[in-house]
Amino acid sequence: MNVMTPFEQSDRALALYANQFAGRSIVLDKFVYDILDTSLLNGGVFLAAYWWLWFEADESGVHAQRRNVVVALLAVIGVAGALKLLKVLLPFRYCPLNDPDLGLRQPFGVDPTSLNHFNSFPSGHAMLFFALSVPLWMRSRWLGAAATSWTVLAICLPLLYLGYHWPSDIVAGAMVGVALMFLVCRLIGATGLPDQMVRFSATHSPAFYAIAWLVALEIAVRFDNVKAFFPDVARLARALLF
Repeated sequence: MNVMTPFEQSDRALALYANQFAGRSIVLDKFVYDILDTSLLNGGVFLAAYWWLWFEADESGVHAQRRNVVVALLAVIGVAGALKLLKVLLPFRYCPLNDPDLGLRQPFGVDPTSLNHFNSFPSGHAMLFFALSVPLWMRSRWLGAAATSWTVLAICLPLLYLGYHWPSDIVAGAMVGVALMFLVCRLIGATGLPDQMVRFSATHSPAFYAIAWLVALEIAVRFDNVKAFFPDVARLARALLF
């Protein structure tokens, strides 16, 4: 018989507490699921904030935040890449909903078998959206506090309610995301790349905004299209070469 540590006991207790109202109301379960699954309400809100900063001008008409926005969006691409590596390299961990010993309540409309190949550690949602909150904190405390509160209420709590993640997954994702974002922002900010991109936005506006729209779209949907595309390309390459 495996003896659980106090940390594991707390993790399990919090997972059970967050999930206690699931499976009781179709309306409530559907509402929570839709909040988490609707990109407009998670990634869309963050990208709207960044576009606001991009077009924000001071009294003299200077767009002082544009360099910071470029640094932030480039950095979050790096964080997303690090997340992919962590998911591959770290030991596999089943989500709470698929832990038979835990006994979570199954929310209506959620198929636990669809999560069988899903490594829950760390939480990708928490890692990306807490990372996106960091530059907003740098801009202003109230904006950063609003972004963090939204991440907790509209993203992290639904993840726990639906049984997709352990509390420790979310805490680890948040800590890694924030630390990496600080590091990558500093590294990118020390180069001339952000200044070049800001100049490119002024001299080649149509091309810049077309590319920026695509990048913003992928960030808003947590790079789901990229994640779906590259495995197909890899399979095609193997088929053609071998």
